[in-house]
Amino acid sequence: MGVQVRAVPWVRQLVIDTGRAARRRHAIHGLFEVDVTSARAALRRNGEGHYFTAFVIHCVAAAVAEDPTVQAYRDPRGREVVFDEVDIGLPVEVVVDGQPFAFTHVLRDAARRSVDELYDEIHAVKTDPHLSPSVRKAPWVHAYLLLPGFVRVALLGSLHRLPHRQRALAGTVGVTAVGMFGAGGGWGIGFQLHTLSIVVGGVARRPIFFQGVLVEREFLQLTVSLDHDVVDGAPAARFVGRLRELITSGDGIRPAVSWMKPA
Repeated sequence: MGVQVRAVPWVRQLVIDTGRAARRRHAIHGLFEVDVTSARAALRRNGEGHYFTAFVIHCVAAAVAEDPTVQAYRDPRGREVVFDEVDIGLPVEVVVDGQPFAFTHVLRDAARRSVDELYDEIHAVKTDPHLSPSVRKAPWVHAYLLLPGFVRVALLGSLHRLPHRQRALAGTVGVTAVGMFGAGGGWGIGFQLHTLSIVVGGVARRPIFFQGVLVEREFLQLTVSLDHDVVDGAPAARFVGRLRELITSGDGIRPAVSWMKPA
């Protein structure tokens, strides 16, 4: 039986470093389901099923904007830095040197942008990754990888203590859309690189009693992870509750569907 021995691709080394640095966070995780039957029906009627990721990001940004403390960071002096604008860091998979790699593209000021605007930017970056400032920084990544491993991990681990650098490089909130990488349901727990990180999982269909009638509904599976050093349970619960409302109502879909009866 043959054996292959090969060097670890540089893009994989970045993932390893990130995982090691993320262990320093005191994260709490919540796994939730959100009824998206009405929202997905509205998207299908408008021929916009591919907008779903952008729609969820829009809802996340809107919920964060209502209570920005869930995206707060602490600086080296222990002060909380709370940004007014919501910058969403979204992993987008591309092929780099023949290897698949998910780089983080930052959607700036996402709470003030429409679903259409967010989708257009995501689609453009997936089509041409070099449109993203993150990809254009690849030469700096190669220089970073020349550093010893413990130095690299220490630098990544300290990023959340430098709020303005965190925002510039990775955004203020992390959203990972599993559906962008492949089909399938279920929840996921990603690396905790932000104070607030959300993994958008699959959509499950199941029968439930709804308004006294047994019907089949669609449920989006979400994982919400928070840095407990910064965010307590009460604001976390309020955020999740508001996020549920926005997604369930179909807030932000063109045309607005918040007034629609459930499909």
